[in-house]
Amino acid sequence: MIRHDLHFIRPRFFLFLFNLVPDFLALSPLRNLFLRLGGARIDIFNAYIRSPLWCSDLRGIRFGSGIFINMGCRFEGTAPTLIGDHCQIGPFCCFENVNHTENGEVSLPVVVGDGVWIGARALLAPGAEIGTEAVIAAGAVVTRKVPANELWGGVPAKKIRDTRGVL
Repeated sequence: MIRHDLHFIRPRFFLFLFNLVPDFLALSPLRNLFLRLGGARIDIFNAYIRSPLWCSDLRGIRFGSGIFINMGCRFEGTAPTLIGDHCQIGPFCCFENVNHTENGEVSLPVVVGDGVWIGARALLAPGAEIGTEAVIAAGAVVTRKVPANELWGGVPAKKIRDTRGVL
C-alpha cells in the first residue's frame, strides 16, 4: 500500500499545486509548469486548463498546443491519454482508461485528434479515439473510434451528421 502511494506522490503533489494557484489566464504558464513537473507533456505557454482538474496519474497525459479545457475535467492517465492541438473541451468531461473485467483491470488509451470539440459532461471510455475536427455532443458516452469531421452524440454515442463545411 505504501509503495502504491509513493508511486503517485510526485504527480499528485504537483496536481495539488496546479489546483491551488488561482485560475487566471495570466497564471496559466505557472499552472502548466506544475502539470509538466508532475509528468504531463504540455506546451506551458499555449494551453489554458481551468481548475479543478482531477488526474490519477499525470505521467500518462499529453496535452496539445492551443487547447482549452474547462473546469472539472477528469483524466485517469493510467494509460496514454493524448489530447491533440487546438481542442476545446467543455466542463466536467471524463477521460477514462481502465475497464474492470472479471480477469482484472485492463488499461486502454484515449486519443483525441487535433481541432476536436467536446461538449460538457461527455465521457470517453477506455479505447475511445476521436478523429480530427470531430465534435462530441454534451453528455455523450464515446466507446469506440469516431471518424474525422463527424458530429457524434448520445448514450452510447453514434453519428449524427458530417461536420465538414458546417463549423
